[in-house]
Amino acid sequence: MVSTKTTSTTEVPEFAVKIREQLISTVKQCQQFSVDAAQTWMKAASVLPVADLPTIPGVAALPDAEAATKFAFDFANDLLKAQRDFTLQLANALVPEKLA
Repeated sequence: MVSTKTTSTTEVPEFAVKIREQLISTVKQCQQFSVDAAQTWMKAASVLPVADLPTIPGVAALPDAEAATKFAFDFANDLLKAQRDFTLQLANALVPEKLA
């Protein structure tokens, strides 16, 4: 189950929290199905012969898939955080100050 912790002073409606939890659960189930299918396919394909790719002198080896994926997601996370911060600042600038 996904945490429903909010950091704003206004609570999110319960139906929105439930929809969020259901959507995340569905996405995770689909992701697991995809991982299982990929693992099954790789087991079946592992018996096929694979040609060695030639190396190109002077060209550094590319990072493996895990390193490239981590780098891409770290970049996307940083970009999303910057966008979130910007959007919250913009929203605060456009909303009139609340009376205490």
